[in-house]
Amino acid sequence: MIKGIALAVPKPGLSAEAFHRHWREVHAPLALRIHALRRYVQSHRKALAVPGFEQVPYGGVAEIWFDTLEDLYALPNMPEYVAGAHADEPNFLDMSALKFLATREHVFIDEVDIKQDTPLTKAIFLLRRRPDMSVAQFQDYWINGHAPQIPRDAGVLRYVQCHQVPESYAAGEPPYDGVAELSFADDEAFLAYWTSPRIQAIFGADAPRFLDGANCTAFLAAENRVRWPA
Repeated sequence: MIKGIALAVPKPGLSAEAFHRHWREVHAPLALRIHALRRYVQSHRKALAVPGFEQVPYGGVAEIWFDTLEDLYALPNMPEYVAGAHADEPNFLDMSALKFLATREHVFIDEVDIKQDTPLTKAIFLLRRRPDMSVAQFQDYWINGHAPQIPRDAGVLRYVQCHQVPESYAAGEPPYDGVAELSFADDEAFLAYWTSPRIQAIFGADAPRFLDGANCTAFLAAENRVRWPA
């Protein structure tokens, strides 16, 4: 499947509480009208910041799964989207700041059976590749060089890399080259992971090998799984 990721910035003047409430209670039912949509998850940014990434513009990300890239690209012309979710977006989003990625998932750790209501804390890392690396080099290193270094015994319940589809680069550079998602039992489990000397040593040594650190960001999120397989 193809996974679209929309980076959501709240509408100016809208409180965080109002933003999240509208997204969850008003917008979610509209998105469910899109028949081709296989999964839909709202990842609502939490107030707790990821240490080192305290200033983040996004209120969360919307994750939408389709069978094919063609289905994803057809979304703007789907009548049920145009009349529903799209019409509602200006009511709670800063449309001028909305960014979108088209990705394919690579799952490396999958230690939990996630139901629609399973409570988890998800760390979302928005990544830019090093300027001197090609897309192919970045994706190869992220999979074969970086992923094996993520410990399987440090509290990570799920680890997913979302790679921007290579064919999309013909239309220009995307805002990010990929998204890393790491799920934990709760906020405390994430903080224990992220602040441990072991993990900081891994990222401190490896991140410069493939990431443009100044243009990466991260935040914690709680998932609202709107459309989720039974």
